[in-house]
Amino acid sequence: MSRILAGFLLFILPCVAKVDRIVILKVDGLPDELVEKYVREPAGAGKEGRSRLPWFDQVFRKNGVWMANYYSRGLSLSAPSWSILDTGRHLVIRGNSEADRYTLRAYDYLNFFPFYLGYARNKRMDMPGVEVLDEQGVRLLIDRFPPDQRFQGFQLFQRGVSWVTLRNSLGRTFMGKPAKELFDEWQTGLALGSSIYTQTERELIANLNNPNIRYLDFFTGEYDHTAHLSNDPIAQFHTVEQIDALIGRIWTAIGKSPLPETTVLVLVSDHGMNTSEDVYSQGYNLVDWFNSSAGGAQHVLTNRHPSTEFKLKGLDPFVTEVITPSSESTYLAGQGSSYPTVMLDLDGNERASIGLRNNTLNTLQVLLDQILNKQFPKEARRALIQSFIDVRDGVRASWLKDLDELGKELNALDERIAQEQAGLPSKKPLDKDAKRSVRRIENWREESRGYGEYRTIVGRLLAVNSAELDAGKVKMEDLIPKKSLGPSNSKADIEHYVVGPAAGGLVLDDRGRLDLERSLRRVNYLVSLGAIRVQNNTQAEVSNRPVDFIAMREGSDVVLWSAPDKEVRVESRMDEAGKLSLRYVPKKEFETGLPLELWEDPKLEIGPGDRAEWLRDWHSEREWFRAVHATRYSNGIIDVVEALVPAPSKAVTLLDQYRDHKERLRQIDMIVFARNHWNFNVRGLNPGGNHGAFFQPSTHAVMLFAGGGETGVPKGLREEEPYDSLSLVPTLLNLLGRAEASLPGPMIESVVKPAN
Repeated sequence: MSRILAGFLLFILPCVAKVDRIVILKVDGLPDELVEKYVREPAGAGKEGRSRLPWFDQVFRKNGVWMANYYSRGLSLSAPSWSILDTGRHLVIRGNSEADRYTLRAYDYLNFFPFYLGYARNKRMDMPGVEVLDEQGVRLLIDRFPPDQRFQGFQLFQRGVSWVTLRNSLGRTFMGKPAKELFDEWQTGLALGSSIYTQTERELIANLNNPNIRYLDFFTGEYDHTAHLSNDPIAQFHTVEQIDALIGRIWTAIGKSPLPETTVLVLVSDHGMNTSEDVYSQGYNLVDWFNSSAGGAQHVLTNRHPSTEFKLKGLDPFVTEVITPSSESTYLAGQGSSYPTVMLDLDGNERASIGLRNNTLNTLQVLLDQILNKQFPKEARRALIQSFIDVRDGVRASWLKDLDELGKELNALDERIAQEQAGLPSKKPLDKDAKRSVRRIENWREESRGYGEYRTIVGRLLAVNSAELDAGKVKMEDLIPKKSLGPSNSKADIEHYVVGPAAGGLVLDDRGRLDLERSLRRVNYLVSLGAIRVQNNTQAEVSNRPVDFIAMREGSDVVLWSAPDKEVRVESRMDEAGKLSLRYVPKKEFETGLPLELWEDPKLEIGPGDRAEWLRDWHSEREWFRAVHATRYSNGIIDVVEALVPAPSKAVTLLDQYRDHKERLRQIDMIVFARNHWNFNVRGLNPGGNHGAFFQPSTHAVMLFAGGGETGVPKGLREEEPYDSLSLVPTLLNLLGRAEASLPGPMIESVVKPAN
């Protein structure tokens, strides 16, 4: 009787799913369209039943969940995209490299070499992106597993370094090769990546046999690298074919492991790739443009050497600051190393993130240069000094407030440094957590020194008086901070940006005052960037205008500009429950050619209602996502807000305010987006393909799930509902039974619900 009852209960009770292990294959830049194309193609004559990508087909299409409409969120760049996928949180990191506006301290998220060297010297424990996320209190998915339960491959958001993996992979690369062959490889580029991937795969498969290991991941950047360099479909397919074979080896190893029925395998890419076998991607050099008179004759700061300087010094992997001076600068000639005026993310791809030195700071330095170095009649000199004081006093209150707040935050930081220093163990060697504390203390001390110097110099600038200026008792470096951009610029600043004295020199008005409009040369960067044309473009499919549109933040809104009469404001608001709503409002009327082209896009899914009315109305992110994901610019209206507008501050303590302050100081003034098949990657000007913007091929990425029999992951499901990067972590945590209500993204219900 008991056996009959037990059998009956098993029959009527739902099967409870169980997930013990997560394995994630992270494939950089893999586009969904390309994978779907090859999965559906037969392998060849007589093999009609077999896909060209048999393991993609067997594991994920037939026996897993295929997310047909998964998109990267924010900018479709590696560092920002992987930061969301690895955390499930909104963007804290908004570029592949960033710099602090006040100190120009570099945050170089893609450079492994300084991290490896620092780790070897016990100076660094984590990649730069992980350090930034840690300080912001943002946890990685891997952090939810104890160290003895996880295996991590080599990637951007990496904790620690497996020297065994590195040593073994290097040994296989160099072993048995003659010196001349090694020298030739060094000149053309050592194939370290593939050897590291091979060794990491061996170790991952070995760790699958350990039932205590509950999280494993593997990262490969081979497709992204290939597609940037070549649009050849054979070369790209060969790389995808290698990924397919990797899936087969990992899936087979999972089947032989101790936990085959309770393991979930995920394959995810951070973004897509805008590549076409019929078009070579065109590159435009914005460093050269900013150096030119048309671009303002600016001294440009980048984190790597541009392609024009890519000789032996360009091979130095430890460079994080390169200043390309302008030979046409009028008031900063020969001072590029001290006073860079433009900050540019060199790894631009389909977008360029640009920080301009504060417009008022530029104006003050132009006037101060005249005061200190030029001879004028008495009345003109008096007018010049008074104009300097008037311009300075226009920002004095707001800048003093900022310096005061920063000073209080630095005092709190110094207290925290002392506390953490006192808490370090006295015994050596230090464990990993203690080493992380040492690194954190070193970073804080460097920041405190840099911000302290900035406060001192700007404080003198805000205190200097007319008598001191007239007596010539000050020096330029006493009042204008070197290697600093100062506060952010407004849209009005960008449209009336001071780049030096006017060609005709200083002009006084009828009342004997300095006429700033006629005395200073200005550039409207919106109009000037939009007016860029090239003369030698021979591809009919590619426009001769590299710039598509420009995005700028204004408060909680984003302004999109493509021409004086083509401007849109993406307005955002947060309700009491913390839910974001957006609306799309043109400066004038709706017409074709507005940024994001929503008005005319036939794939905008809003039903039969009036388009203008719908676009102007407030809608939730989910409503917008369903409406726009299939359009030419995919989820760009959501992404541009994610990329430029930080989440509302929840700062409680001074240290919380300090972290928010630093995040604001890493933000740029504007993002210049490239037209289709153009790129701003000044280091290489990739001819094969690019990403970074909101074009459908750039954002449409790959997310696939497959699971053992007890995981509850559906088999043969094609999910059409759109999701973005924020959904990966909550979905995996729900599968593991560790749901976190604080995560902002929705879980993918069709993957998780069967497990409930």
